[in-house]
Amino acid sequence: MSIPTGLQVTIFDEIFRNRPHERFDALREADPVHEDKVLGRVLLTRAADVAATLKDRSLSVDQRNAAPDTIVQRLATMQDREAPRSMLVLDDPEHGRLRRLVTHAFNARAIEAVKPQVVAVADELLDAVVEQDRFDLIEDFASPLPITVIAAMLGVDVADRGDFRRWSKGLANVFSPIRSPEFLAALQANSDEISAYFERVIGERRTAPRDDLISALIAAEDGGDRLTTQEIVTMCILLLLAGNLTTTDLIGNCVLALLRHPEQRATVQANPARIADAIEETLRLDPPVVQSLRIPLEPREIGGCPVRAGEAVTTFLMAAGQDPALHKDPLTFDIDRADKTHFAFGGGVHFCLGAPLARAEAEIALTRLFARFPNLALTGDPIERNISAAFNGVQQLWVRP
Repeated sequence: MSIPTGLQVTIFDEIFRNRPHERFDALREADPVHEDKVLGRVLLTRAADVAATLKDRSLSVDQRNAAPDTIVQRLATMQDREAPRSMLVLDDPEHGRLRRLVTHAFNARAIEAVKPQVVAVADELLDAVVEQDRFDLIEDFASPLPITVIAAMLGVDVADRGDFRRWSKGLANVFSPIRSPEFLAALQANSDEISAYFERVIGERRTAPRDDLISALIAAEDGGDRLTTQEIVTMCILLLLAGNLTTTDLIGNCVLALLRHPEQRATVQANPARIADAIEETLRLDPPVVQSLRIPLEPREIGGCPVRAGEAVTTFLMAAGQDPALHKDPLTFDIDRADKTHFAFGGGVHFCLGAPLARAEAEIALTRLFARFPNLALTGDPIERNISAAFNGVQQLWVRP
């Protein structure tokens, strides 16, 4: 039996892009802790290994701790200066410091406060397509919704959301293992443009604060500690990417699943409270984020297999949610499934800070969508998956209202 490795276990492979479970099942059965010598990483596909690895505080997420021959070092992109470092790739105590300074923006009270705005944006977007014979659910609804919401939360001009979307798409490719001088130049240009944008807005807020997240980040204090301008810029970029692309893909993937399963779609339309179950099942089976990284600081064993210090350990979050050892009939979309355990938001101290916002946005989006268009249907147009190394969604989703 041939064990998938290298680009076969990336979005650039047609099978992995459209039928990833085939690659995951092969690895889980034959080599669940697989050393991918082609790209320089270790691949985990069993739920037990993924769960234990995500929770292990002794493991690092800081790429600077990776060995030179790993994929992490091959993905180094900033050639002429140190890349801004978000809390996603920092260990404690730096990670904890940054997380404490922004956590208030995503607590239960903050999420409740933003829900009316999500409803208003969703209704506005649906109003714009109500007279159309068909529309692209991604372009016209799932993508502009989270961009508009996060832009409003940050306090930047909604008119700039076109730039936000362009920057988001450009920066999402930072994890691509296939790169060229042109690719790197475009990546750097996106980074420079968005950084300059936020530096300007931050300067304006320092002079004239508003009731928005950027002003709150400027004012945030923890034991006398404050964020620097560069840290705020990096945080804004992280919030834009994490609060935009992933929520777009969650909405798109969930709508696609429901339209492909009419009996379950009928259930959520009859009882909108069940939309939350559909979202959790989507997060389990078809999550927006496919994988996460951990780096051992010393030699160790994972799943009974030796792993060297500095190894790039890829935890396949999607594979873990599809593990038959965790779920019966794991490839079946079933909103009635009693246990919908998944790893879509990571785990441990790096559990996604924006998970409550993503869930709230997706639940409101689907509730308003199916209430407005109870006969929503796929048009039969081809559905192509995005070619993105880190994110999992569809390029377009044409529907009839």
